[in-house]
Amino acid sequence: MKYIGSKEKNIEYKKRPGAYAIIINKNDNEIGIAKAEDELFYLGGGIEEGETKLEALRRELIEETGYTIKNIKEFEEVGSYVFSKDKGYLEVIASVYTAEFDEKVTEPIEKDHIVLWVKPEEYENKMFREWQRYIMKRFIENFREES
Repeated sequence: MKYIGSKEKNIEYKKRPGAYAIIINKNDNEIGIAKAEDELFYLGGGIEEGETKLEALRRELIEETGYTIKNIKEFEEVGSYVFSKDKGYLEVIASVYTAEFDEKVTEPIEKDHIVLWVKPEEYENKMFREWQRYIMKRFIENFREES
């Protein structure tokens, strides 16, 4: 696993494993990302105790979008040391997948999350966290190889 960014000395970081998805819309060569409070990030979030990565991913996507997902494929796992105004100093361990929306099963619980459909190349440097920008770059490289 690759770590993005550096750890500050004399800071205790709380481990925060999470599962995230790059939602693919093959018809338009776009991906779905989330926007909340003028920050751009991947859909998904923290893995709760007792959950597998995929269970957490599926739960988070329903909470944030109301959709189930399909064609889930592992993409990459990265670590990063971040500061969150809500949760403090975190060692994020992000398991990132690619997936597609399947069925809308409910209204989203997290009303502040808006799904944006974007061209990856236009958002490579706009993602909120450094690890998210790294993943976007890797996705674009991978996407070009498949084209």
